Amino acid sequence: MHQGIDMNPGAGTPIQIIADGVVYEIGNPSGELGVYAIIDHVIDGQKVSSLYAHMLQGSLRVQVGDQVKVTDIVGQVGSTGMSTGAHLHFGISLNGTPIDPFPYMKQKVGS
Repeated sequence: MHQGIDMNPGAGTPIQIIADGVVYEIGNPSGELGVYAIIDHVIDGQKVSSLYAHMLQGSLRVQVGDQVKVTDIVGQVGSTGMSTGAHLHFGISLNGTPIDPFPYMKQKVGS
């Protein structure tokens, strides 16, 4: 099952994170997600993890344990891993359970 949403802002577009947090995990291009980062946040008192996948090889700018700000760039849109073209795969997990990120982000950011 495909969990998350795919966005196509264009190859090489910088990827900004959704909130301040700590880098929990990063991955390399050999896996299904390609080059990716998972950032842990506390939003409204709840543990939220955000996933940014299929990033451009060599564009990852964070390491596990890094404290990151909402203004930070984690990498650039690419097509690594199991991908048929440049896009950002974006996912959200609440307390470790993946959810549909679209309604969550719409609620937090507005329409």
